[in-house]
Amino acid sequence: MTRDVPPMRPCPNALAALGVPAKKWLTRIDLYHQLKAAQTYLETAPLEESSICQAAMEAGLSLHHFIRNFHELFGVTPHQFLGKRRIEVAKQKLKESDLTVTEIALEVGFKDLSAFGREFKSETTQTPRQYRKSSRA
Repeated sequence: MTRDVPPMRPCPNALAALGVPAKKWLTRIDLYHQLKAAQTYLETAPLEESSICQAAMEAGLSLHHFIRNFHELFGVTPHQFLGKRRIEVAKQKLKESDLTVTEIALEVGFKDLSAFGREFKSETTQTPRQYRKSSRA
């Protein structure tokens, strides 16, 4: 005879310490799960701005409510999270592929090369070309 074990639920006080914004502990737990589902979606979704709207829908929250609560819980806005993810994918492509920097920038969702270069350098302290050269040396 096996017993069904209920799924583990995070401690409401721990969620409050993490910064999950809600007054009631059940609401806090639900919001935590909604935001984690949205974060998982953003980690696997296409690298497009529209994926933030999709993540908000995944969480069942309005876009404004989603952005505010995502920032409170994870310390970055969904836009910043997506930008960091784009840079991580670009770093991988720079290491492994022979695509040009421009092709990689467009492939990971940047509309122009200068925006890609600025964001890449702010994250890695190197230009994309420098990063490629150092990662292949």
